[in-house]
Amino acid sequence: MEPMEINGSVDKNDSTNDDAPEDEYEPIISTPSVQSNGKKLGVSVNQHKIKALKWISSVLAAAVLVYSVKDIMFGVRMNREETEAVQDLEGEVVPSIKQQQIANYIKGTAIIRNIHITHHAGTSLCGQMGKVPNEHTPGFACMGKGRDNDTYWPEEALKASPFDKKRGVVAGGVLYNETKEWVTFWRQYYHFVSGEYGSWDKTLHHTNWEYENLVSMIVMRNPLERFLAGGKCGGFQTKIPGDPSNETQDIYWEYANSGCADNYALRVLTRDPCVQGANTTSECLQGAKDLLNRFTFILDQSCLNESVEALGNALHLNFTKDGFEGRLHKTHPSLIDRFGNDTLYEYVQTRFRRDIELYEW
Repeated sequence: MEPMEINGSVDKNDSTNDDAPEDEYEPIISTPSVQSNGKKLGVSVNQHKIKALKWISSVLAAAVLVYSVKDIMFGVRMNREETEAVQDLEGEVVPSIKQQQIANYIKGTAIIRNIHITHHAGTSLCGQMGKVPNEHTPGFACMGKGRDNDTYWPEEALKASPFDKKRGVVAGGVLYNETKEWVTFWRQYYHFVSGEYGSWDKTLHHTNWEYENLVSMIVMRNPLERFLAGGKCGGFQTKIPGDPSNETQDIYWEYANSGCADNYALRVLTRDPCVQGANTTSECLQGAKDLLNRFTFILDQSCLNESVEALGNALHLNFTKDGFEGRLHKTHPSLIDRFGNDTLYEYVQTRFRRDIELYEW
């Protein structure tokens, strides 16, 4: 994913799915595996937007301006209509929801909550967030208590917490009217927490993601890469530890038809349990899109180094891609070569077509 000039134009990838609505959606997350036909979107920066950002620090203003103008930068996306400041009836500048969430995090009142779909770089992201000076994250993958010597797990406070007493994790399900209390409780201990999701969770749609002291984020991953990655669901990891081979073609077909692999990320994010392989409806897809639009940041795992660096710039965190390169940028053959079977490759593309649409959107 190439850097984009701030005052230039944005190349947006057109969806490769002929069944997708033609006019309703534009793909926003750049994916290196998809060739763009090159729609140009010119966006100008007017004086009102510049004035609108003066209430934030000058550095934050510049960072937010980048995101509101470009929508994407190094794989980081912010929803356009919620990043632009507006004027109220008296002509006063009113910051957008996402601008205020970012500003509040920089002030130290907001917490970051990562929606971690299993094997979507959650551990790597947690490692970076754990390096932030004078801040803490939960010891175990930013989700719960780590080793016995983890001094930043609030044992006594947890007993008084209305959240997650049984599971012993920070980022369990939080309902809309609990969001403020959840943020207030956990922000005194941590600046970043993560909740792992390997299946559908209705509470994702019920959390108040618009709350001013909650910065939300998610890393999205190419569904075909996720299908081949380690940590396969449903016990298949012990049966097929590597890419498809002549010896594992049969078990890979079984995996491709399993319920747990079916449109994996989409299934987590839908409003209702509606995933049905290649027959998954556009309405089911739309429910996941609606949820993604509510999150503050969306990152792309295919360019995670640059995404995290850009995220750090927006939040005033001194992130660099040093130390990230070796873990995340492994050299792989092309996806079709990794599948080793054109029929299996095309079948998985068809069965997971809605999940692919969501990633390319």
